[in-house]
Amino acid sequence: MAVDESISHPSISVKLNVVNVKISRQIGQAVQKLANLRLPEWRIMALLASAGSLSQADIRNQIGMDKGQISRTVKNMLASGLVVNEVGTTKTRNVRMSLTDKGRQVHHQVDVMMQQRNEQLLSALSDEQKTMLFDGLDRIERAVDNSSA
Repeated sequence: MAVDESISHPSISVKLNVVNVKISRQIGQAVQKLANLRLPEWRIMALLASAGSLSQADIRNQIGMDKGQISRTVKNMLASGLVVNEVGTTKTRNVRMSLTDKGRQVHHQVDVMMQQRNEQLLSALSDEQKTMLFDGLDRIERAVDNSSA
């Protein structure tokens, strides 16, 4: 009797969400403990570290956070001295911000921990499995980009 394997596996959306929730929860706790940051603050810091400067609209487009959450998070980060607004425009949503020296130091500290965590997670896989995982995720991402919901 043949077994329909599709029944024994959750949908890809469910599985990716479960893994994402678990990883996000662990990262959130680690970032809070290490640098007293909330996960949204860390995500914005990581974006700013790679981009140099971004507006709140840029952040929303890249990580899909709610406008209100971005605004509150950025306000806290400004008050904590982690980011600074760049001068040049009067429209709040178009104001670009960047990391301060303090923000870059905190980012570096957390980034080192994140790299170690990434290596720990990937150590469960062989080199071939890592290649297959990232290839598969790239293919799924392209499929999502090319499909309509």
